[in-house]
Amino acid sequence: MKTSSVKTSEGRLHPFAAVLVSLQIVKGLIVPLIVIFLSKHSRSGSSTSLYFQIGWSLVALAGSIVWGFLSWRRFRYEVSDEQLKVTQGVFVQKKTFIPLERIQSVDVTEGVLHRLLGLVRVEVQTAGGQKPEAVFSALARGDAARLRNMLEPGKAPHGQGKDQGQPEPGVLSAGSEPSKLRLTYKLPAGSLFIAALTTGGFGVSVSLLAAAMGKLDELFPDFHVYRYLWNALDAAMIPLFALGILLVAWMIAAIASVLKFANFTITRKENKLLLTRGLLERRQVTVPLRRIQAIRIVEEPLWQLFGYSALYAETVGYGAQKGENAHLFPLLRNREIGEFVRRMTPQFEVPASLKHHPLPRRALWCYALPAPLVLALVAAAAGLIAPWAYAGLLLCPLVMLWQWWRYRSAGWSREGRMLVLRFRRLAKTTAVIPLSRVQSVSVEIGPLQRRLGLSTLQIAVASGGRGAFFRLAGLPEQEARELARWYMDRNKR
Repeated sequence: MKTSSVKTSEGRLHPFAAVLVSLQIVKGLIVPLIVIFLSKHSRSGSSTSLYFQIGWSLVALAGSIVWGFLSWRRFRYEVSDEQLKVTQGVFVQKKTFIPLERIQSVDVTEGVLHRLLGLVRVEVQTAGGQKPEAVFSALARGDAARLRNMLEPGKAPHGQGKDQGQPEPGVLSAGSEPSKLRLTYKLPAGSLFIAALTTGGFGVSVSLLAAAMGKLDELFPDFHVYRYLWNALDAAMIPLFALGILLVAWMIAAIASVLKFANFTITRKENKLLLTRGLLERRQVTVPLRRIQAIRIVEEPLWQLFGYSALYAETVGYGAQKGENAHLFPLLRNREIGEFVRRMTPQFEVPASLKHHPLPRRALWCYALPAPLVLALVAAAAGLIAPWAYAGLLLCPLVMLWQWWRYRSAGWSREGRMLVLRFRRLAKTTAVIPLSRVQSVSVEIGPLQRRLGLSTLQIAVASGGRGAFFRLAGLPEQEARELARWYMDRNKR
């Protein structure tokens, strides 16, 4: 009896993809439409200006709907035993061909609207890509599960196997194929709130809030927001107002952290890691173990008091928009890190007996002297113009104390083919780097370092689109050159 197998599978996006494209266009038109509504011409009060506003708004809305519909109609994808083919484009047709053996990860996202309609967003990433090579903005859960089964490395071609393509309950589960090795860590609720309340995103929130406040006078030029606040507030209330702004920024950062890392789970399935997280928007990203180039263990100052750290992975090929992949675990007790690394990323396991080499005492001068000296000179020069600038001299002892803290935290260790660097900016960072992942080693020697026989070691690994660099200042020149030779002789080992 003659049998036939399906060699290709064709499909298209869910019609909701047209709505998503239209909404994206409307989002980009919000600011221009606001400018039209607030323009002097539109505030004249005449019926002509009203028609002008309504007309442009209807044209923009109709154009976005038509464009979204056409983009959905023109989008097609086809999966064969050898490649993924994606056809898209409204006026200019673009065809993308992706060999299946080049696909490294198939990532899934469920936004709020997606979850309400039982849909998902799928992104296909290849080796060396800085952004997803193919994006499926809206797929039914069953279609997404079948697509993942056909695209993920190690899967059987479509049509082979009785249960091929049958989705598990929830696309964001770890997959449907049997697995010999499956290890899972989940972020406890207590650790989630500790991470949120001490998040390093506070500075980002302050910057975004300051940028938004800077636009108020531009959006309301006749209102003069800050002049009104200056006249309405008593001088003694201004510091409280500034403190309130900082409190709002901290709350925004904490809420954003909870929304991002809620339900965080990391699962190892054979040679890949599946990272799932998100409260409103659920995301699952796939990180093949072979793409991890280095691991960073980061201890924020407050975390050090309670023995917590965050783990990050430097991964090759992922762009900045894929930065969430770097989080191996948002917050973990220090005593659990060794077991976590051994089970999840065994190629980065460091022996507990590894000897830590601190920096020599003379390296303290390289840390404690330059920054306070530069600050003192700048404050003294600025004080000749504005006497209040002399207050900057009061910061010199604090800067010197911080630099001493950096010196005490720095050091290095090495065993076999594994290098560990410890350094501090504000947070203490421990970088675990296998010899096989090192891209380059450089030794820098400054004027003060030359007099003290010291140097700065820089290790580069492939990560994202530009790479990652780890710098350790104050290392004895002889030790730095030995580490450089250790790298150069890697092929002889």
